[in-house]
Amino acid sequence: MGEKQRTGSVSSESDDPPPYYEEVEGGGASSSSAPPTAFTGTHQLQVQTLGYDTDQALSGWTFENISIYRVDRGEVEYISLRLQQTSNSCALVRGSDTHRTPLISTIYRRGPGRNPRIRILPRDTSLSVEEAINSESVPCEVVDVVSRSIISRTQKFDTSFGNFEWRYGSSAERRSEYDADSLILMERVDFVRSRDGKAGKRGVRIAQLVRNDEFRTQGTGRRAGGNGGRLMMDLSMWADERKANVKDVEAFVVATCLCMLKREADRFRNDQTAAIV
Repeated sequence: MGEKQRTGSVSSESDDPPPYYEEVEGGGASSSSAPPTAFTGTHQLQVQTLGYDTDQALSGWTFENISIYRVDRGEVEYISLRLQQTSNSCALVRGSDTHRTPLISTIYRRGPGRNPRIRILPRDTSLSVEEAINSESVPCEVVDVVSRSIISRTQKFDTSFGNFEWRYGSSAERRSEYDADSLILMERVDFVRSRDGKAGKRGVRIAQLVRNDEFRTQGTGRRAGGNGGRLMMDLSMWADERKANVKDVEAFVVATCLCMLKREADRFRNDQTAAIV
């Protein structure tokens, strides 16, 4: 049994520059004119990654393994592993798992139009991290990471347990969430039809990554790209779900959040390199 693929579609809407700009990205499930959505993070993790500041972006292109801590216990809950420091692709494992059994792998492919792919692996998998990343015949669900447009920062993930989008929050949303310097929001997106027959999207926030002086990875600044912060989640809608349980969804949220940070870091490095050419 090989990869079972699900693919999203690309919209023609355009978006804004890097995450520290003030404008909210257009075309998301929420808009800058909408009031901030009440959100309670019942699950909290700390994503520890340095990302890149200007000096790092110009001095090297190596990647780090990333540790994600459970806030209430201070323990490493997940680790994102790379086979080499120069590898883009990675696999998510549980911090307590001495066998390093992968939960999800994220595959970055070379060439234009070749979107990253996320492989959601079966719970009983016996694959190694190397197999989860390199094998082309992995039994899994494959999710293409799709941008809203070529220059979009909103990323779409269509899965068997829901359709999701990560987007950057507006200035109003940032102020409402710990006065964040940077706020990245994950919403479950449902397509609905109103009484008058008009179709539209309804986004329900299920996660957010907050970066400010308190929550961002220690030693990084507000102008860094791809640095970590506090990942807050409300996964209550999956408490009684048969297709995916809370643990499955949490791992997926973590993997896709890291995918957003990887894209942010790439954009930051490219901008810094272009500035000196």
